[in-house]
Amino acid sequence: MKVPIIQLNLEEQTVKDVTDVLKSGMWAEGKNVHALEEEFAKYIGAKHARAVNSGTSALLCALYGIGIKPGDEVLVPSFTFIATANTILEFGAKPVFVEAERDTFNMSADDAKKKITKKTRAIMPVHLYGLSVDMDAFNDLAAKHNLKIIEDACQAHGAEFKGKKCGALGDVAAFSLYPTKNMVCGGEGGLVTTNDDAIAERVKLYSNHGQAQKYVHASIGFNFRMQEFNGVIARASLKVLDKNNQKRRENAAFFNDAFKGVDQIETPVVPSSRVHVYHQYTLKVKNRDKLAEHLQKNEIGYGIHYQIPIHEQQSMKNMGITAKLPVTEQLAKDVISIPAHPMLSKEQLDFVAKTIKDFFK
Repeated sequence: MKVPIIQLNLEEQTVKDVTDVLKSGMWAEGKNVHALEEEFAKYIGAKHARAVNSGTSALLCALYGIGIKPGDEVLVPSFTFIATANTILEFGAKPVFVEAERDTFNMSADDAKKKITKKTRAIMPVHLYGLSVDMDAFNDLAAKHNLKIIEDACQAHGAEFKGKKCGALGDVAAFSLYPTKNMVCGGEGGLVTTNDDAIAERVKLYSNHGQAQKYVHASIGFNFRMQEFNGVIARASLKVLDKNNQKRRENAAFFNDAFKGVDQIETPVVPSSRVHVYHQYTLKVKNRDKLAEHLQKNEIGYGIHYQIPIHEQQSMKNMGITAKLPVTEQLAKDVISIPAHPMLSKEQLDFVAKTIKDFFK
């Protein structure tokens, strides 16, 4: 690819630090993982952070932390990655799919209001593509109906709503450190944040076989611990997160300007109350699939997130879970993400913009 959708690199010092950990033989959860937890909690503005081995594990821990039980209902968007819904099903609870907002791509609080029943226990909004949802609206709903809020912040490291970072806006939050994310750990990893002491304790137990102390198990749990070398890489990634997010915003601003006047393209909408971190720079376009072919031909990476909404996945249909979400279904036909990562050169940015504009001429 002339312009990859994502490009990763590690500083030489980080590689050395990882090598030192591997040579030490201390590979399981250790001082770097615990330091990461402290540093990330401080960064987010949360009281607690727990490092785990994937974003999916983080979501499972968050659900366990608030006490989700069989028969409960959790409101979720369908326009997101399937882990959001799958983790709910793992507890015997039911994901109730909520419509998306066409302008922000995020879960609609207005539609969520219509989906609340006596069985609703929690709302799990996703800060999609790196843009916060309207947390005021969801927190108001939660307060009115005595619900918990789980922030799926897996794509939103550093994103803000009204001056506060995602991950400290609800009862508990889950982050992913997968290699495509704004913050990485060298492989699979995740983080859980909360200001609630009781939730933090449940998350800690659940992610470590329920051990209150070695071989003393206070609750059920599993091995979701983060490996030590991943803690090293995640700490290094956190140090450059704000700088890299700012570069993503600059790249997004470049594309916003470049695509002005192109009627077939709608650039991302960012409400004034929010700071976008552009995990993905996602356009709504005419002839999306033809554009994708054009980008492929010109060796430009792209992503289609998400071509099949969760409520239309066969796995959900097999369980009898259905929904009618016309906005979500249309977005799935219109969206395409183009490279906006911080490693892009000016020449690459120019090439991507020109290639797309040429397609629509």
